[in-house]
Amino acid sequence: MARGEDTVLKRKVRGPKMRIAGFPPMDPFCNALASLSATNSRKALKSAIDVSIFGYEVVRHADYLRTLRAPSAIYLLSFPQSQGAGFIKAHPRLLSKVLDISLGGDGSFDDSGGGRALTAIDISIYGRFVDLICRALGETIAELCGINPIGPAVKTRFEEQPGMIRIAPDRSEVFVIKMNFHFGEDERGAGLDYVIPVTVLEPLKRFLNNSVTTNEAVLALWSQHMYDQVLELPVAATGQITLGDFTVGELSRLEQGMLIELPSNSVNEVQITLDTVDGDHVLSKGRLGTKGRHKALRILEDPDTEFLAPLLELERPTLPESGT
Repeated sequence: MARGEDTVLKRKVRGPKMRIAGFPPMDPFCNALASLSATNSRKALKSAIDVSIFGYEVVRHADYLRTLRAPSAIYLLSFPQSQGAGFIKAHPRLLSKVLDISLGGDGSFDDSGGGRALTAIDISIYGRFVDLICRALGETIAELCGINPIGPAVKTRFEEQPGMIRIAPDRSEVFVIKMNFHFGEDERGAGLDYVIPVTVLEPLKRFLNNSVTTNEAVLALWSQHMYDQVLELPVAATGQITLGDFTVGELSRLEQGMLIELPSNSVNEVQITLDTVDGDHVLSKGRLGTKGRHKALRILEDPDTEFLAPLLELERPTLPESGT
């Protein structure tokens, strides 16, 4: 197994295991939410992003709010269908990376201290990120239950002061899903909490407990998202052209600004190689050219089917029909 794949799987299985009173095990649900959040984030930000579940817990609403510091990047949510509320709280490190990528960076910027005041543009970008996480929650519930019994989450307002947050009575319980977003090879990750009152999740509990296929459904759902994660794993690809042979003397005289004449067959024999744990592997060959104003590579032969065989043999899992 490649090192990157091993890291992804380790992120998926770590984190405390627990039960909510009256609920079936929530690990498959939370892991599926992480998988869909990763998929939505990669598509929206066009960046290599993995999401793991750091843990989840049920705590008193007031007790959780006391753990937050000001300022905090919080987006309040409403669930109009169930007349409930919730919120998403991002760690400053996650917020800075999302803003960096959205504004053209590579995600390496890290403002963990959260010292810079957020602008209207920052809050708008953060709001779009919150939208995709809310969409992932709705998609997870819909796939698990067949419908979304608690309805979609809708943003209401941005808030930085935890003292201004109230989504339920102080003594009521809230379900906190602690997600960790990893950008590229970042092992540390950046946290995000999805906080929902347990009462809002009551319709979900009824659907899960009344479904005769709950165990099959959650296993199939997790298998499907693991399949999607495999398809999203990044593989480094390189296009190599032939430069010909150099003498030691020619190499020693190379300097900035010099032109190297390419052999006539260089642009016609570009090798497409993949970086694997066993070294470089030639996947196919191509010819260098242009498409509009951009450089392009035309594939001249089918990719190595023997190399791709393990992936081509994978079958997408199918979900069983949900009970009602």
